[in-house]
Amino acid sequence: MSWLIRACFVSLVTLLSGCAGTPSSMQNIEGDGGYQVPKQIRYSFTVSNVTGKLLENTQFWTYLPVPQTSHQKVKKIVANYPYQEKRDELGNSSIYFNLKDIPPYGSKIVSITVDLLMSDRPITMPVGDRTRFISREPYIESDDSRIVAIAAQLHNESPAVMAQKDYEWVAKNVSSEGYVAEDRGAVFAIETRKGDCTEFSYLLTALYRAQQIPARALGGYVFSGNGVMKAMDYHNWTEFYLDGAWQIADAQKGAFVDKQTDYVAMRVIATGGAAAVASQRFSYAGEGLRVEMN
Repeated sequence: MSWLIRACFVSLVTLLSGCAGTPSSMQNIEGDGGYQVPKQIRYSFTVSNVTGKLLENTQFWTYLPVPQTSHQKVKKIVANYPYQEKRDELGNSSIYFNLKDIPPYGSKIVSITVDLLMSDRPITMPVGDRTRFISREPYIESDDSRIVAIAAQLHNESPAVMAQKDYEWVAKNVSSEGYVAEDRGAVFAIETRKGDCTEFSYLLTALYRAQQIPARALGGYVFSGNGVMKAMDYHNWTEFYLDGAWQIADAQKGAFVDKQTDYVAMRVIATGGAAAVASQRFSYAGEGLRVEMN
C-alpha cells in the first residue's frame, strides 16, 4: 500500500464559452507542473424527442472533469455541438448545450472528448474553504455521536497515521452492496455496516471531518489508461487534505493514496447549502425530451 452534484448551480465563478470542435480555454491553470501522464476520456449522450412535434429549443448539461485537482488537470475539451462551460463555487465545471430542431421522434448524439494530464503523486494546491471541508453536511454527519466516538478511538497524534487508520476502519467494518440510487449517508453506514460506494465515501469523509482533517466526497470514474465512460461505471470516493495536497482514499475499492491516475474526478460533492446538486451526472429541460448516457 503506497503512502501517500435539478441543477442548482448558483454563485457561478466563471463563465467560459466554447465551440464544437475547439478546445476550451483554461486561463486559470498555468503550466503542467507535475502532471505528466496523458489520459483521454470520451463520453456521449443520446438526446431524444419522444413526441410527434418538432422540438425547436432544448437544453442539456452534464459535468466535465474537475478542471484541476491534486491528481488531474484538464487540457482540452472538444464537443460536437456548440456549448458553454460554467463553474460553481466548488470549482466544478459543467458543459451546457442548446440543441435546436430535434425532429419528431428523432434524436441527436452529443459527444464529448477531454484530454487530461494526470499525476501519480499528489500535487500541492490550496485547500479552498477549509471550514466547509471540516463541517457537517446532510449525509456527512460528522457530528453524530457514533461517528465522533469512532473518530476518538482512531485518534493519533500524527494526522497521516490517523488518516490511514480511518480508511482501514471503513474498509474492514463496512460491507459493500450493489448500487442503490438513494443517498443514505454516513450514519446509515455506521448503523448497518453496509452500503454502496456513496456510503463508503460519506462515512470516511465524516470520520476525517470529525478529526478536523479537511475531507470531501467526489464523484467520477475509475479506470486505467484512456477510456469511454459509461453510466454503470460511476463511482464515489473520498479525498482528504494533508501535506498541502488532496489525497485519494477509496475504502470500497481498496485504494489509499494509490492508483491516482485511474481516478477521473467529475465533481466535488456538496450535499447541503447553495452548492448542493441533486443530479449526479446530467440534467435537461424541454417538454418531450429524454436523455440517456451511452
